[in-house]
Amino acid sequence: MYLGGIQANKAGFEVIQCLAKAAEYDWLGRVKKTVEAILDTMRYNYQRELEEKPLVAYSLNKVFLGNPGTGKTSIAKIYGQIFVDIGFLSNGEAVMRNPSDFIGSVIGESEKNTKGILASTLGNVLVIDEAYGLFAGGTSDGAGPRSDQYRTAVIDTIVAEVQSTPGDDRCVLLLGYKYLMEEVFQNVNPGLSRRFPMDQAFVFEDFTSNELDAILNLKLKEQGFGITDLGRRVVLEMLERSRNRPHFGNAGEIDNLLNTAKIRYQKRLSSTKRPGSVPDSILDAPDFDEDFDRADKKEGVAKMFEGVIGCESIVAKLEAYRQMVQSLRRLDLDPRTQLPFNFVFRGPPGTGKTSTARKMGQVYYDMGLLASSEVIETSATDLVGQYVGQTGPKTQKVLERGLGKVLFIDEAYRLAEGHFAKDAMDEIVDGITKPRFAQKLIIILAGYDADINQLMSINPGLTSRFPESLQFDPLSSADCINLICELLLKEKRDLLSKSQAQFDLVCLESPDFEFKKAMSKRFDRLSKTAGWVNARDVGTLTKTIFGKTLQSSSGKKLVLNKDTVLEALDSMINERSSREVFSQSPPSPSIQKREQTDLAIRTQPLSNPVTEPDSKGSVNEDVASSKEPDTTEPGTDTSAATTKRDAGVPDEVWYQLEKDKALAEAKEKEFLRLKEEEEEQEKEILKLKAEEEKAARELEEAKRKEDEDAKIRHGQARLQLELERRRQEAILEELRKQQEALAEARRKEQVNQMKLRSMGVCVQGYQWHKQSGGYRCAGGAHWVSDGQLGSS
Repeated sequence: MYLGGIQANKAGFEVIQCLAKAAEYDWLGRVKKTVEAILDTMRYNYQRELEEKPLVAYSLNKVFLGNPGTGKTSIAKIYGQIFVDIGFLSNGEAVMRNPSDFIGSVIGESEKNTKGILASTLGNVLVIDEAYGLFAGGTSDGAGPRSDQYRTAVIDTIVAEVQSTPGDDRCVLLLGYKYLMEEVFQNVNPGLSRRFPMDQAFVFEDFTSNELDAILNLKLKEQGFGITDLGRRVVLEMLERSRNRPHFGNAGEIDNLLNTAKIRYQKRLSSTKRPGSVPDSILDAPDFDEDFDRADKKEGVAKMFEGVIGCESIVAKLEAYRQMVQSLRRLDLDPRTQLPFNFVFRGPPGTGKTSTARKMGQVYYDMGLLASSEVIETSATDLVGQYVGQTGPKTQKVLERGLGKVLFIDEAYRLAEGHFAKDAMDEIVDGITKPRFAQKLIIILAGYDADINQLMSINPGLTSRFPESLQFDPLSSADCINLICELLLKEKRDLLSKSQAQFDLVCLESPDFEFKKAMSKRFDRLSKTAGWVNARDVGTLTKTIFGKTLQSSSGKKLVLNKDTVLEALDSMINERSSREVFSQSPPSPSIQKREQTDLAIRTQPLSNPVTEPDSKGSVNEDVASSKEPDTTEPGTDTSAATTKRDAGVPDEVWYQLEKDKALAEAKEKEFLRLKEEEEEQEKEILKLKAEEEKAARELEEAKRKEDEDAKIRHGQARLQLELERRRQEAILEELRKQQEALAEARRKEQVNQMKLRSMGVCVQGYQWHKQSGGYRCAGGAHWVSDGQLGSS
């Protein structure tokens, strides 16, 4: 029986051998060795059967891990077919399914679907592609696991039905991306790990350059095309760039490149076709990348920064990187190991940090080190979470968005402020050392010199991980003049090309000494004003100057006058200076009038003048503060329902009082909510502790009985409960801090309310409400300043 199976059914194994030999794929080598061991077992079982001994049997269930395009699905079909051919399975058919075939839409449907599929595939090979879809990991904001009862039911049913007993007439193969499948096995029913051991999984690594070259040859041969040596080099360089993207497509990337190349080839053929000529069907470098020689152009970096003022040192540094890459590739060395990918940009706003990041992305893309020249602009807001546990996943998502691109973090100094911001910075520092992100994206931290230095001092790991720093100095007056001239020259070229209009810029292109001195003096003044943003403000000035020139000119002859330039500069100086004066000036007359009206109300004779309280009416602040306030608002004597507006109270004073009443009520509600939430949180933690203790007891019992499956299950359950308890305790700690801050404020408010009542100012006995500078009674007519209250 067994030997016959070997002789009659070698087809599947021979396919594996042929594929492995054709391209020498290492990952297929492991599959081949496993099948060879199974075939040897068949021969061994034949001998054991003759000796009437029990036959050696195996569990056929496996996990196939790998990125897209690595051949998981194709090899899974062949692998399963081998077991059919050699007689391990009774029927002999590979059945493909995906998670949507299992998951139901109502309670009980997932179990029904799963049992039906498992029953119908008994004796066959069941291949579940993209099996990670059976687990809904993480909430929409990345804060933690989300329970999906329909997916959970599928996995629990598989665990119950697939026992993975050696000799079972069943083969189930789970296919998926490695990191997603690892997440699945860490978070679902522990029994799945025993039935599908991850340590015995077949890992399909990304193809090497040589393997991709071999696949390219196979696909070209299938499609009847050839390729030039230069075209082959360009394809391999493009594939190398694509590796930096998330979910590199491997063989699928070759299909995409060939599809584009065939379209361009056809266009090239159509434009150069001669009557009677026969197409050669040879793909060349321009068919894959029309600008394939961008990295070899000597003027590339310098031309990219053409017209940018004060960038000579940056151009020199990027040009040195470009030459280094060329030298390393001539020596067949990987340039990624030598070039920096993490930078710090120091300098004030408007000095070209963002635009330089875009150009740097283009340079690294041209050198074949990035998948795209795109710049992802972010700030601390995009990285920092709002509660415990949110910052890490949020930062991870931003890093994933930046893969193969430039991640530009502006105002990076904000990552030194607060606990959550520090978590984000730690996540970045940790992430850029991991293979998933290391040397696969450029990360730039940008900000002012002093702020960046402070950030570096707070996190010691930053200095070593961001070794390269580019300094962006403020523009000098000469730089500003040159920049205005460059921007207006661009306008001149645009006018000439679009409408044949002339633009006379002689006064700027060849300025006399006095005019240059006058501009320099004004730029020096502007650079000292608050809010000056260098090149950005120069751009605004240029638009103003060009607009005024258009207004004063007619026809197609524009002439720039010195007065236009100086007037624009003076106008900006006056506007910026007025802002500074306004920030230090007293309020406007209308605001003063409102304040005077309010002051009149505050200082009007009170119906009961403030008198110095006697010893019996004094309040012992220490005693009052030591008492725990009750759940009613401090100092409440008369309910809001019986409070009436006193006669003579102006509308604006009453409206402000109503706002302050609402604010006090909101604070009280927040205090009560936090107290209630704290109590619920304490109950939840006690519940988790009880469950954790129960899991620990069950784990000890499993150890005593030496039940491995139970040990794993109870051990993982106890660990998950411990992690959840710690998370809930962190939330409780945060709630207590907030609640204690509000409680302290309430204690102080209680003392003040007792003082105010003892002063006897409001004869109605109304409640007092805190306002700016003091307290006002609920009726609105009586006012006690903070100074009066303090002196009492």
